[in-house]
Amino acid sequence: MESEKFNPENTVILSPDDLKIGMYVSYLDRPWTETDFPFRGFRVNSDDELRQLRDNCEYVFVDPQRGDQKTGYQQFFEAKARTAELDRKAEDEAPRDYNDKHPTEREFRAAKAAHAAFRSAVVNAFELARVGSLQDLARLKAAAEDLVDSVIRMPDALIYLVRTQASGDYLYRHAVACAVMCAAMGREIGLPRGSLITLALGGALLDIGKTRTPSDLLQRTSALTLSSGELHQLRRHVGYSLEIISNADPDNSQLAELVASHHERHNGSGYPNGLAANSIPLLGRIAAIVDMYDAMISERSYGRRATPYEAIRYLKSQRGEDFEGQLVNDFALAFGYYPTGSLVELSDGQVGFVIQQNQAAQLQPRVYVVMDAKGKRPQEFLTVDLSTSSQNVMIKKCLKAGSYGIEF
Repeated sequence: MESEKFNPENTVILSPDDLKIGMYVSYLDRPWTETDFPFRGFRVNSDDELRQLRDNCEYVFVDPQRGDQKTGYQQFFEAKARTAELDRKAEDEAPRDYNDKHPTEREFRAAKAAHAAFRSAVVNAFELARVGSLQDLARLKAAAEDLVDSVIRMPDALIYLVRTQASGDYLYRHAVACAVMCAAMGREIGLPRGSLITLALGGALLDIGKTRTPSDLLQRTSALTLSSGELHQLRRHVGYSLEIISNADPDNSQLAELVASHHERHNGSGYPNGLAANSIPLLGRIAAIVDMYDAMISERSYGRRATPYEAIRYLKSQRGEDFEGQLVNDFALAFGYYPTGSLVELSDGQVGFVIQQNQAAQLQPRVYVVMDAKGKRPQEFLTVDLSTSSQNVMIKKCLKAGSYGIEF
C-alpha cells in the first residue's frame, strides 16, 4: 500500500486517554509500520484497541466525520465557547482579544527583564516573610504588573524562561513558575488584566507560608515518608500564607481566596476546608492545576521528575476527580501537548526546546534546535517552525531533562 501523506485537514488531535470506542483514527504520531495495526486508519471498536493505542502513542489524529460518535469531541470545542463567554463578562475591563505574537528578540529581552525583576521581588518577599518583616506587597505588585503585561503580549517567552532558567531554591523557582503559568492560564480563558495580576501574585505567594515550615520537613514532602503529625504540620503552610498575606495586603480578598483554596480538590478531598466543585473560587481552581503541574515537572529532592507530557496526561486522568475537567482541558489547550520549554526529539533526529506554541496546529510548534541529527551541537543554532517545515518534520517524543547531556 502506498504510504499516506499526513494531512491535518478535518482532524482533531487527541491524547489516547481521550479516545472512545467509535472514533475514527486517521493518523498516528508514528509510522503505521511501527505498530501492530494492520490498516492505515480505522474505527476503534474495542477496549483492546484503545489499550494498544494508549500503550504505543502519545497522541493520535481522529476524523470526526468518519466516526460514529461525535459527542466525544465536544470538550475540545467547549473551551472556545467558554472563552467567548468570559470575554463578554469582562468586556469593560479586558482587551477584546489577546493577540499572539512571534517571539521576537525584543520581546524576549523584555520578558527576561520582567522575569529577573519578578524573581528578585519574590526572593525579597519570601526573605522578609521568613523573619516576620513583610509589611506590604508594593514591590511584588509592581513586578507582577510588568510580568502580566509580558504574558499578555506573548506568553511563550516567559514560559520558556521559567523552564530553561530555573535554578536555585525550589520555593523561589516554584513561586515564579506558578505566577507565570497562572497568568498565562488566565489569559488563555480570557480573564481581564486585573485578574491576571491577582493570579500572578497568588501563584507567587501560594507557598510563602512554607518559610515558617522546618526545612528538613520540606525536603521530605512525599506522603510515603511523612507521619500524620508531619503531614498536618506541612499543611499548616496554607494558614501561615494567609496570615502573611492578610498582614501585608489586608484588603485583597481575591488574593486571599486564591491562596486559601489552591489545595482544595474538585471531589472535596482537598484541604483545608474540603471544598468541592464550584465552591472553590475559579482562581483557586486554576492555581491548583498549575501548582500540581509545576511540582511534577520540577527538580525535587525526592521522586522522579516527570516530562511535561506525562504531567499533562496525569492531570487529564484526574478530570472530575482532583480537578475540574473543563479547566484541565483549557490548560492542555493553553500549554500544548509539548509545552513551551519542553526538550523534544524531532523525527529527523534533531533535538531542541519548544519556544512557541502553534494554536492552529498544537503538534507543530516552533523549536530551537540545540543538537543535530548526528548528536552534535550545531555551529549555528536555528529555529524550526514545524508548521511550515518543507521536510514534513514532526516531534517524535518529549525527552526528560538531562537527555543527551542537555540540561535546562
